[in-house]
Amino acid sequence: MKLSFKLTLVMLIALSVITCADTGKVDKSVADNNLVLGLLKTTEASAKEAGQIEIRGTYFQASCSAGTCNTPGSNTVSIQSNFGTTTGYLYVDYVNGAGTSTYRVNAEIVEFSNTDRVLYYRPKNSANIAALIWTITDQNEILICDVFNGKPSLAETKTDLASRKASGTVHTTNPKAAGCNGSFAFNFLTRTF
Repeated sequence: MKLSFKLTLVMLIALSVITCADTGKVDKSVADNNLVLGLLKTTEASAKEAGQIEIRGTYFQASCSAGTCNTPGSNTVSIQSNFGTTTGYLYVDYVNGAGTSTYRVNAEIVEFSNTDRVLYYRPKNSANIAALIWTITDQNEILICDVFNGKPSLAETKTDLASRKASGTVHTTNPKAAGCNGSFAFNFLTRTF
């Protein structure tokens, strides 16, 4: 082979290797832009997740009295909030000893506050709004109290709850013994996982 032909062939091979090496590469500015967009989406999702109701999940419910709580039975409580809002739903299923449902609550969470540890809910087929408060002990135990104060508006329910708290009818001082609608204890929740 002639030398000029060999050199031309080597140059063509080198050019094709260089061209193939650049194929599929993303421009640095495009890559940087994609990285920023990904980080923004992650931050947005984290902010929405942080805004979820603190006690979301499904739990077995047990009653408490005189400072101790029963072993959780078959009664379940499910609490979920809608992503990025202060609304959601509350489902409670009370089950008798035979394992059949005796009473169900299917409710819309109208508003909740993790700071105040309260959710306001409207049961299905009801116009009234009631409050449910919770507390979390130092041992990370979750205790809830359904205040049973259904009022026609959210403002009236909030006023009623504030009045009950001010009078000491509802308090979280010793939830396993009292503080839920007078002398009643709160209910203890255990995650079902």
